[in-house]
Amino acid sequence: MELKRILARDIRAANEKAVAQYGSDVLVISSSQVNGLTELIVAVDLAPMTTEEADPFLKTQFTSSAKPTGKFDVLLGQTLDQNKRDARERQATKVAKPIVEMAAKPAAPKAKPAVKVAAQPVDESAKRAAEEHDTLRGREIVALVREELNSLRREFKLGQQMAAWQQGGMPLPAAIAPLRDALNDAPIPVALRALLIDSIKDHDNMADAMGALSRQLSHSVEQAQAQTPVSGIHALAGPSGAGKSMMVARLAQHAAQQHGSEKIMVISFQDQRAGAWNQTQLLCAQSGVDSFRATNAATLKLLLDEHTDRQLILIDTPGVQMNERLAEIRAMNLNVQSHAVIPADASAANIRRVFDNTDNVWASLMLSKLDESNQPWALLQFLTDKSVSVSVASHGERTVDLVQDVSLAGLVQCALDNLPLPETEEQAQQNARDAAVNELAVSKLSQIAAKFKTETTGLTHE
Repeated sequence: MELKRILARDIRAANEKAVAQYGSDVLVISSSQVNGLTELIVAVDLAPMTTEEADPFLKTQFTSSAKPTGKFDVLLGQTLDQNKRDARERQATKVAKPIVEMAAKPAAPKAKPAVKVAAQPVDESAKRAAEEHDTLRGREIVALVREELNSLRREFKLGQQMAAWQQGGMPLPAAIAPLRDALNDAPIPVALRALLIDSIKDHDNMADAMGALSRQLSHSVEQAQAQTPVSGIHALAGPSGAGKSMMVARLAQHAAQQHGSEKIMVISFQDQRAGAWNQTQLLCAQSGVDSFRATNAATLKLLLDEHTDRQLILIDTPGVQMNERLAEIRAMNLNVQSHAVIPADASAANIRRVFDNTDNVWASLMLSKLDESNQPWALLQFLTDKSVSVSVASHGERTVDLVQDVSLAGLVQCALDNLPLPETEEQAQQNARDAAVNELAVSKLSQIAAKFKTETTGLTHE
């Protein structure tokens, strides 16, 4: 299966383009707005490989004694292990070659190659740690893709049931039919879409229906706001790419302005990503707070015991093996509060991966990338079903862009404003008036320029 990207002016045109290019069985993975266009990610089946094409692949990828099974995760693990063994053999050959050449020379052996060989185990341990991190990250990505596909299947089945129910139910007034079509075209979970369509069925004009949608959503997602962390020990966790490190930097800078930078401390806990520790150091240097790195639970416990005088300690956890890292923190019994960091446009599968583990007790929910989100429907569905207090949010790329008074009504309005509604008659008239005004202004400027040119004819410039 292969992912393809389609751009069109709206969701209907994108669907028609996908069906025309890849057939009626094409599977839609996601849809979003990009520069005013609708972006559609679809999955298509790859053409089957011939025996001649598949033979080299099988020889290079599955030559181990273990028999490959039909499970994708098992095949992925076998392939990664085989690649690691090949890389180690190539590295050993490169290291052994200079030693063999030195032994063949009559001159006395020099100490420099011996030093290189002695330093090799250190490099190998770092490489093994990086390879293990990449392997775990790859497996989590595969698991996430599977959950997304299962979620799409469930949504598709519920959508079919809902379509049958709508056809047999009471028809909606013609004035709000475009709003119903926009709700059907938007990436809204089926259960929430059914609730919203049911709330507009008693209205006969677009303005009243939009007001009903806003009131319904604002009431459903209404939550008690949690306090911004300014004291104690707090661990931030969430999926990879959610913006945890930036959120830690924002909270550290906010607390440093209240208590002073010497009272704040940031710990990077078992984050093996390339450049992650350098990023944490740079972000902490901007606010002047101390940053530390803990590569295991024992080091983290030692750091926490030695800095009990700090007013606020923030622990930045990795996105890989999130539940395992939180379990290690809970085992220390140090009254650490955990906060979930979720992007405003996170998918339903990503949100479930964070909150499905009942062992994790969340003190609050922190929302990131509010400025990048225009379709927060999965998050609104989650807030409708669950009661989780929102503490802070981020709106921008700087460390000072911390939103403490989070308004979920603003999130609701953002989602409604980005519904793919057709242009109304009033909007068309207003656009026509704006175009006429612009055309008149251009004409006036052209006349002024022509008059100025006529008056200055004959002047010379030396």
